[in-house]
Amino acid sequence: MRFTYKQFNSICKKAVELKKTITANQILTHNTKDDNWIVFKHDVETNVERALKMAKIEAKHGIKATYYVQGYLLENNVKLLKDISDLGHEVTYHYDVLDANNGDFEKAKTEFIQYVTAFEKYGFKIETLCPHGNPLMIRNGWNSNKDFFRKESIASEFSNMLDIVVQLPATLASDYIYISDAGFQFKIIVNVEDNDINNGGDINIHTLKEFENICTENKKIIFSTHPHRWKTYTLSAIANKSKFKFIRGLALLVSKNKTIKKFLSKFYFLAKKI
Repeated sequence: MRFTYKQFNSICKKAVELKKTITANQILTHNTKDDNWIVFKHDVETNVERALKMAKIEAKHGIKATYYVQGYLLENNVKLLKDISDLGHEVTYHYDVLDANNGDFEKAKTEFIQYVTAFEKYGFKIETLCPHGNPLMIRNGWNSNKDFFRKESIASEFSNMLDIVVQLPATLASDYIYISDAGFQFKIIVNVEDNDINNGGDINIHTLKEFENICTENKKIIFSTHPHRWKTYTLSAIANKSKFKFIRGLALLVSKNKTIKKFLSKFYFLAKKI
């Protein structure tokens, strides 16, 4: 499958033929073993305009999706985010606070509260959240941003919010399938809540027919994308994927040197741009 809007349109068309589509903040009200749904979830890490393009495609199919937006994007993109929200989509927070504060939970909490307050000031109610992953980050004393809501005191203080990655598996009445486009591949993430600790065993999805079979065989699905990586034209999508693979391969190669890896870790945030 390609990272094109045409491909995404086909995915949306097939999904609504097979399943009810709901937003992430509706999951707990559709939480029986027999509920049959798909959540379209998008991690907006840069280029909000491309997120709006995907939101319009979904709206054409009657899909209401969830857009997890990084806090730094909020102030300069309020109009675009309101356009997404006006289409019926959930616009909420894609937090990056623990990595941004080098594992300091108190500083992370302060930043978290500031961003939640900012989102809600603009009318975006924070009911669900999603942690951001930083593959280049070197950590000492924490595993990833997921540790923020793994901390009991944090989860308790913000119990009105559901972390869609960390908390969902223990919350649902039955199992679900998490499909992601991370790494420019469509795949089932086998251990989404703990893959920062124990990663492996993910299952690649190569065709729309395979996606259809997964939707047919499983009652609950989350389909997660990174909108900035999707393109209008196939050649552009292929070039974009090739660029990503080259940069990632180069980063992995040079990061075998501990000094270079430590240097790259300081610029972990640049990975969200590709």
